[in-house]
Order: sequence, then C-alpha cells, then structure tokens
Amino acid sequence: MPGWTAPPTRRELLLVLVSVTIFVVAYNADTRLSLLGFSIRPYSPFASARDAPIGPDGRKPAGYRDALEDEIFGTWDWEPDHIAGIKDAEELRVVGKSGEGESYLHGVGLTGQQALWLQGVGEGKYVTDGRLGKTTINEEFGRWGEEVPRTKIVFHEPGFTILENVSMAFGTFFLVTDDPSSMPLPETLGSSMINHANPPRDIDWQILPLANAFPKLGGFGGQMHGTTLVSYDDTTDGLTLLTLQLLYKHLNLSEPPARLILPAVPTYNDPKPPDPYDGNPPRHRSDVGVHPMTLKAAYPRLAGTMFHEDFDDFVGLGTPVLIERLVVVDRGASARAGHSDAPWARLFTSQRDVIRQDWFEDVRQTLWDFLGMEDAKAPGKEVTYLSRQLEGPRMSAKDHEALIKELKKTGVTVHVVDETTPWLEHMNAVVRSSVIVGVTGDHLSNAAFLLPSAHSALVELFPSSAFNADWLTVVRSMGHGYVGFQDTRRLDIASLPPVSRPSRLGEIKIDAAAVARAVQEQLSRH
Repeated sequence: MPGWTAPPTRRELLLVLVSVTIFVVAYNADTRLSLLGFSIRPYSPFASARDAPIGPDGRKPAGYRDALEDEIFGTWDWEPDHIAGIKDAEELRVVGKSGEGESYLHGVGLTGQQALWLQGVGEGKYVTDGRLGKTTINEEFGRWGEEVPRTKIVFHEPGFTILENVSMAFGTFFLVTDDPSSMPLPETLGSSMINHANPPRDIDWQILPLANAFPKLGGFGGQMHGTTLVSYDDTTDGLTLLTLQLLYKHLNLSEPPARLILPAVPTYNDPKPPDPYDGNPPRHRSDVGVHPMTLKAAYPRLAGTMFHEDFDDFVGLGTPVLIERLVVVDRGASARAGHSDAPWARLFTSQRDVIRQDWFEDVRQTLWDFLGMEDAKAPGKEVTYLSRQLEGPRMSAKDHEALIKELKKTGVTVHVVDETTPWLEHMNAVVRSSVIVGVTGDHLSNAAFLLPSAHSALVELFPSSAFNADWLTVVRSMGHGYVGFQDTRRLDIASLPPVSRPSRLGEIKIDAAAVARAVQEQLSRH
C-alpha cells in the first residue's frame, strides 16, 4: 500500500473533482436564488428560526413565529388587496366596542380623513363610512358635459344662505339655474370684494342661466365634496364661527363641515415685509375670531382655513370647481337689508322660534373630548373670571382686586385667567365652570363652551359709554342665563340701553359686591 505522501489515485482525484463541482454549483445556485428574493437556507437541516423565510406580508411563516413576533406584528391573517384583517385579541376589541366584527373607520380632521383605523376600545372618536374611502381620486374631478349641475337653494335670508352645486370659477361664485327669477338677488348673497359696504360685482356673484353655463364654465372641473363654510366678510371676530355653525345646523347633517374659506381676509394681518424676507420678525397670521388652539381642538376639520391668497389660487386654475354644499355668511348683505346695528344677529332673531338650544353641542362636545371631559358629569358650581387687565377695556386695579375678593367670598372655586394664561389651563377652567365673568369683548366667545344647565350663565361688564346685545343674543340661544352691568348699574333685560359701539372704550367701573351677588344668584338657581 502506498504511503500518505504518494500521488493521489484516479479514484481520489475523481472524488475531489466531484466535490468541488457540487460546491461550485450549490454556491452559485444559492447566490442567484438570493438575488431573486428566494433563499434555500431556511430549508437546510442546519437552519435555525432566525433563518426562517420572510413571506409577502413581511412576517415569517406560521411554523417559525415566536411570541415576540406575535407581540410585535399581531396574529392577523394576510389577505391580498385588503387592509390587514383582525383576528383573536384584535377581533375581541372590535366586537366589544361595536358589537360587530370587522370594522374600519376614518379619522377626523384634514389628514385623518385620509387614513383608516380599526375600531377598538379606547381608539378615540372616528367618523364611520361604509366604503374604504370617502372619495376616490377620480371623484375629485368631474365631467358633466353640457349638463352643468344646477344650483339649489336650501336656505336663504339676506346675508345667510345655504346652496348646493355652486360653481366657483375665475374668482366668481356662479349660481346655475334654468329659472333665474327663482334665485335670490346677488346683493342679498354677498358683497363687493373691493368694498364690503357695496353690493357684489358681477365678478363676485353671478346668476348664470343654464343655457349660458356650458359655454361659460365648460363640461368638466374639480369637485369640493362635503360642506364648505364661507364668511365673505373682510374681518373676523368671535361671532364669525358661531354664526356659520348656527346656519350650518339648518342642514341637520351628522358630518361636520369639511372646510372654511375666508376670501376677503389675508393670510397675514401685518404689512407685507420687504423682499427678500429672512423670517425676522415673524409675521402675524390672521385669525378666525377664536384662539388658534381652540380652532384646532373644537373645529379640527377647519384647521386648514383658506384665506384670500388661497382663494386667489382658484382664480388662476382656469377651470371651475363645483362646490357640493356652500354655507355662506355676509354681514354686508345683512346690513343692507336693514340690520346695520348687528348684521350678524339677523339669523338669531329671525329664527328664534326654531333654533334648538343644542345647536352648538357638536362643537362643544368635540372640545370637551379633546380636554378629556367626555365622561365627566356636569361641571360643579365653579366660576371663571376672564381678566383683560393687560389690553382692551379694563377696570381699575382696585376694582379688579375687589372683584376677585368678592367672588371668592361666594364659597365656590374661582378661576382667574388672563391674557398670559396658557390655553390649556384657560379652557380647562372654562369647561369646569358654570358662570363666566368678564368685561365685554371677543374673549367672551368661550362662554359658548359652557355646559347648559339651570345655573350656567355669562356675566358681562360694560363701561358707561358702550352697550351691545351680542353675547346676550348668543348665550340665551344656547340656554344659558345672562346678566349685564353698565358700570355699577345692573341692566334690566326687559329694558336694555341703546346700542353704542365707540371705537375706544373707557375704564369700566364696577360694584364688585353687586357682581358677586349676581353670580351667587345664578349658582343658586335650580
């Protein structure tokens, strides 16, 4: 027998050659299959759970899964062309919440509407929808040919109008109709964009006969689904959104408005900076009459308010946009119809007999949910004093301190909030209170978020030179009580002083003890 140093035999050479050939073929096959997205390593007898193949759903096959993977990814089944299903524990959560099985819901707000969520315990508040999408991308654009959609009048009073199928093009709102005499006059719908004291021009509002609609507008355009709120006024205040909300409630819809457009209000309320602008100092955005955080918390779908510059963008489109439903308020139109003292109030007074006291309930409840008050009982007998000693109409420092002292003597919790109070602290005080006390001004719009009860009320303080019934009208329409003081004199609701709106308000003098007694009277009502 030859030694180990002897040359290899033909048999040994053949074994080496076959082994090398098998290795080269196997290695190249594994590499090529890996490049194609398939690995044979998991099928090796020496493979571990870490080498398990990854399925099309991004998870390991059932036999390779462990407790950690189930904890991270869940135990749902993968169904091609479907959103991840719900099984086991996730299914129990859904059934426990709604009594039904599989259920998908849309979120709220501009971005939330684009997402779908499983309906589960503690998942928050969602808007249900039978389909997997509110609209498809194809439904954002419409072709109607020569049959341009006709405008329908749902509700109309001078300055307050609800319309369906309004075409917006070239900066003009078009009301398409085969009977122009059935449409309201343009001067009762809106005002001139140049001067809001004047009736609208043809480029602002226009009644368009059906025969002229196709040549003017064409046979296709964009579509705005849902309800669009429009305030045509060139300024906003605490009554802007309240008036729009009251008008919107005439529709009796469960779905909140989709958007808010302020065509005459610029995005910024300060002078345009020089060009180039490096961002300093920061510019001041126009508001919509309420604190920016109140808008986002109470009206989440209106957070992307469109201003004058946004409206101008539609002018340059060159094609019309069909608005499914338009709720429009214009104080100029109301004033020209004989309500110059309080043009916004026409809707409150003319509809007094049909206004339901819960017309603001949806908005109030949304804010309460945001503040974690959805399961709270009725607020206790607490009082919030909205101090405005740093700006606007104010009382003397002596009267201010005396009022706080007298309010605390009533024996109830008294919250004192001013311009420096953080928004969250401010609104938490409001929603936990039964009575709001404050000098006249837009900040009293927060009284709308009081929970109506036998003792909920607003106490408004005026200087001797001014009076208006703005907040009296609003809070009483919601079922709240109202007490007014003009300096030290308590006002008689049956015999109110004439309306006076001076440009500058003088110092407010009060009888702190009398104000505290009025608060105590409201809290003691049953």
